[in-house]
Amino acid sequence: MSNDVVVRSGNTVRVGEHDAEVRDADARTVYVDFFTENRLSNSTVCMSLGALHLDAANEPVIDVSTRLRMDLGFAQILHGVLGELIASALKPVDQKPN
Repeated sequence: MSNDVVVRSGNTVRVGEHDAEVRDADARTVYVDFFTENRLSNSTVCMSLGALHLDAANEPVIDVSTRLRMDLGFAQILHGVLGELIASALKPVDQKPN
């Protein structure tokens, strides 16, 4: 897994009939493994994700990494994209000789 940014500032992404410039506001890459919020409010999906820190010497703590708010339509798109990524990751490696 790489932390490389695939789409960088200055690149453009086609949105309908327009080219949208991508501006990277130095968003940091974080690893998350815990939901701290997961709810629906007036067709807005509200999620907060965090990183759980757990070791034998200290009490567990969760650092909130990001708070996401998205309309239901975008949440459905995200659901589809994550489903495709997960399905691809779980496919067996092709063992056929070249």
